[in-house]
Amino acid sequence: MSVTFARRLVHGALTFAVAVSATVLGGTAAHAAAPRLALTALAFEQSVVDVTEQYASNKLTWTVTNTDPDATYIHGTVTMRMRSSVTGALVGHEWTAGYGFEETCCTDATYESGTPQESTYSYHLPVRRYSDATTATWEVIKVTISAGDRTTNISAAALQSFGYRFTARTLIDTSGPSVESIGLGGQLRKPYFYVGNGPATVTYDFMVQDNESGFWKGTIRLAGPGGAGVTMPFTWERDPYGSGVRCGRVYGGDRDGTYMSCSIEVTLPASADAGNWRVAALVLHNNAGGTTTYKNPAAPSITTTFNSTVQASGFAISPNPVNNWRSEVMAELTMSVTGATKGISAVNVDLGFGGCTQWGAPTVKSDGRIAVPVMVYRQTEKCDVQGISVVDGAGKVALYGTAFGAPDPGLKITRVPSPNPPVVLGATLDPSSLPASEVGQGSPKLTITTQVQVAPIDGLDVYLYDTDGNVLSSSGGGASQAEDGTVTSWLYLPWQGLAPGEYTVGFRVSDAAQKSSAWNMPDRSDSQTLPGGPVVLTITEG
Repeated sequence: MSVTFARRLVHGALTFAVAVSATVLGGTAAHAAAPRLALTALAFEQSVVDVTEQYASNKLTWTVTNTDPDATYIHGTVTMRMRSSVTGALVGHEWTAGYGFEETCCTDATYESGTPQESTYSYHLPVRRYSDATTATWEVIKVTISAGDRTTNISAAALQSFGYRFTARTLIDTSGPSVESIGLGGQLRKPYFYVGNGPATVTYDFMVQDNESGFWKGTIRLAGPGGAGVTMPFTWERDPYGSGVRCGRVYGGDRDGTYMSCSIEVTLPASADAGNWRVAALVLHNNAGGTTTYKNPAAPSITTTFNSTVQASGFAISPNPVNNWRSEVMAELTMSVTGATKGISAVNVDLGFGGCTQWGAPTVKSDGRIAVPVMVYRQTEKCDVQGISVVDGAGKVALYGTAFGAPDPGLKITRVPSPNPPVVLGATLDPSSLPASEVGQGSPKLTITTQVQVAPIDGLDVYLYDTDGNVLSSSGGGASQAEDGTVTSWLYLPWQGLAPGEYTVGFRVSDAAQKSSAWNMPDRSDSQTLPGGPVVLTITEG
């Protein structure tokens, strides 16, 4: 134990604890003393730390006690912050270190020694190199102690009886944080928001940097129609289960705050007028108290609506369902639009991440309905229309669909069903006879004639059987069905050769609808008899 620490143990001899009393029949009865949790020692190793030349840390050591003789575990947190020597206020993000009895891997602090009844811990606090003056003070502002269902909080005032603080000699941070480009978060669609059913939430993404004292906190303010405004404060927090940090909705950054990825949600009130909202100000503070204010920064604006002016109705998709089993299909989404000024400038259809996409700009049909082309890619099973935005020539918007939290038109593109398994009409083998000496030198061509149905055949497994029904060779994989229904493959023959005799070819065909049928396979109970007779390979002498 260092001399400094020992002196501070004497200075901090006062013990803070929590006691439990019991009340019986309206009065307080005397009982055996309830278990108590207490902080009995706390001190920093150094009273002054100089970080003007390089980074440094200061070791904090503390001891906690529990009077419960049956206790098996004790844990808690120690929270520290920097205090400005200019303003006298606590500034910057706090540092919180977790500790636990005999914990060696998963807490911030180090377990030094002791028992659940009295144990000692230490933590090396990283001291920031920058503050708002040449000196700053670091203080322990809170200690928690927990055991079982009991918790004691040691306040900042009570901690002053211990060696709870030290002085840091620092460099002066003369600039505030900076931000890179501001974008809309999670927005693959246009920046429109529906507020007809309640508040709407918009997310802004940006990267904050501060290479000196580090980023601490900020506010983002949106200005809307009719003088409306919304301000959202934000900061970063540590992942309670790891070493990562999170600012808003995303993880990304370091605990020094030199860089921080932020994704901040701002809720727009449902009572606000529909119209344009913009980022009016982004205010950033660093850990030294320095501030940077971006007024009207370059950032995407958004438009809110409750479909009070422009409205769409009569939504339909044609053709639907689509037969896209063999090739893509162009469909058309149509609607009637009322209340538009200066015509329709844009219609955007959000079809999610499926196999459908808007395929061009909207057009006006002869009956006045608005039509939007939609490409349905080959074999896409279904596509949900998640959002539709209709924008008139004056910039007013109508929104529909779950993507906007707006009225849902319930549109879904589906694929026509293919209910039947593949049907084989016959098969041939060329050549159908080989001398034994040529087995393994080539593969006979197998041509299967199939019925052209809705779903195309895309898989084929081929088997070669002896007269006892034993499989001598097999092959399988993808297949292609020609327009006339034929499927071509090559028969794999055993590398070790075949004895003269007759061998039967059986196979299983499958289609894109995941239906299959077996033909001339004696080892399958569901096998069907091949029309035109079995396919036989004859091996001759020679």
